[in-house]
Amino acid sequence: MTSQDVDRLRGFYMSINENQFYAREYWTGDSRDGQLVNGDGYHYFRLKQDGTILEAYEYYETEDGIGVSSLLPEMKNVGWIKDLGFDDFEVLETIGDRDFNFIKEIHKNPELGRS
Repeated sequence: MTSQDVDRLRGFYMSINENQFYAREYWTGDSRDGQLVNGDGYHYFRLKQDGTILEAYEYYETEDGIGVSSLLPEMKNVGWIKDLGFDDFEVLETIGDRDFNFIKEIHKNPELGRS
């Protein structure tokens, strides 16, 4: 295995470092943009180890299979435990930075959600 292979695998499998981690939370209900009613999707987060949210997005797929991503700026600097009242991170699914960055890119370039 080459050092490039190791770097590629590290990027794919590593989602936690000393300073931050990436996670997602499943949700049901209405989307933030009002386009999805009684649907479901995920909230994607980049968090500090103490649970402070650094960046957040909402993601869902339409009935036509188109991925939609919306920035959640009101979540920046909100504490998962301190402010939202969770006891731990149990409801969060830890994900890789590539998964998070893909959702971020769909927000920047909605055409990516059509592929």
